Amino acid sequence: MNIIKGVLLPLCLINSTVFASDFFKDANGSLTARNYYLDREFTDFKAIPGAKDWAQGFILNLNSGYTEGPVGFGLDIIAMSSIKLHGSDKYLSTGLLPTDPITRQRTKTASEIGATGKIKYQKSELKFGTVQPWNPIVFSSPTRLLPQTYRGVLFDSKDIEKFDFIAGYIDQVNHRDSTNYEDMAIVGANGRFKVSKTDSLSYIGTKYSYSPATQVGLYHGIIRDIYHQSAFTFKNNYKVAEDTKLLTDLRFWHSKDDGKSTSGRIDNTLLTGNLGVGYKNHTLTFSTMQNIGDTAHPYLTGGEVLLFIDGWSVDFLNPKEKVYGLRYDYDFKDYLPGLRFMTRYTKGIDINLPHLGGNNLKEDSLDFDIQYILQTGQLKGLSLRARHMISDNNFHQSASFKPAKETRINIDYTWKF
Repeated sequence: MNIIKGVLLPLCLINSTVFASDFFKDANGSLTARNYYLDREFTDFKAIPGAKDWAQGFILNLNSGYTEGPVGFGLDIIAMSSIKLHGSDKYLSTGLLPTDPITRQRTKTASEIGATGKIKYQKSELKFGTVQPWNPIVFSSPTRLLPQTYRGVLFDSKDIEKFDFIAGYIDQVNHRDSTNYEDMAIVGANGRFKVSKTDSLSYIGTKYSYSPATQVGLYHGIIRDIYHQSAFTFKNNYKVAEDTKLLTDLRFWHSKDDGKSTSGRIDNTLLTGNLGVGYKNHTLTFSTMQNIGDTAHPYLTGGEVLLFIDGWSVDFLNPKEKVYGLRYDYDFKDYLPGLRFMTRYTKGIDINLPHLGGNNLKEDSLDFDIQYILQTGQLKGLSLRARHMISDNNFHQSASFKPAKETRINIDYTWKF
């Protein structure tokens, strides 16, 4: 990988006595073991029963400090492995394991390694190589066995008080169920767009923290020859009383086709609003999402959109779709610290997909999520999580998202060193 060679060469030329300082002293590492079971059962589709896999993953992160001097150099390494515990070609891929698209055969074991060079000056940092961006334009999805990674260059500066400036250029993606880098592509779910690929994504953005409770963000990205996109975010936590707070989370995207428009016309404005009330251990949140324009909201394959309404197997991003949701969270910290529960109901209406049944379609999802993280003892930090979803829609059976019942079980543990 040329970009990795560009990282290693200048680091190797630095005097070894420099490396003996903060480069090693500030180094840290972690090893995450993740056991993941995903079972999605289609409830009214007979041709294929669903998607099911069980796998064990390992994620090793080794992060150096920086060399001494006004400009510091560093190097991070990420190594990942997956092991198939169960996976049958009777079922569709779940995104946990590398899978042959024709035979649906799962790879028994797979491994990969990535390197990230980093340069720091004051509070500005440049990273290049294997990167994991996290912003409303593009982010590395962590929702399967192994995280999605990208190849590119990221810049982050916090030199101006209360401001965080970011920029990035990405040319390849390594998906969650792959060990190979490839061109990025637009999601064509439900036949909403013609699937096409791009060889570059660039973005710029800033976040202003008025206070620890209030942040505003503005971002713009170009997915070359497919679409360009602007995003605005606003978050605020307002303390009404000692035990009561109001939560506001507003997000806005505006997307239009770009350059050669290889995926066809793109015209979407996505408005999301999330208003919550937290009282002691309870949080109740009302959410809405409005798709305005002639097309669906565009995003890249292998991941999701940074939404509070985060459907596990439903994206609620179809043309004209209006979405409403109610979510309830409870923290058992007064009884069993580390135990949390969440349930939510989300409904989408007025969906315009003539090729899948009409212009007044609907879908919904009922989700349950319970997680326990050990707080003490030798296995402190061990995470046990179970999720269950029941989704339904009145789309044609050829739709990408089908009515289903889904169960996910995760066991995660991270050693830090």
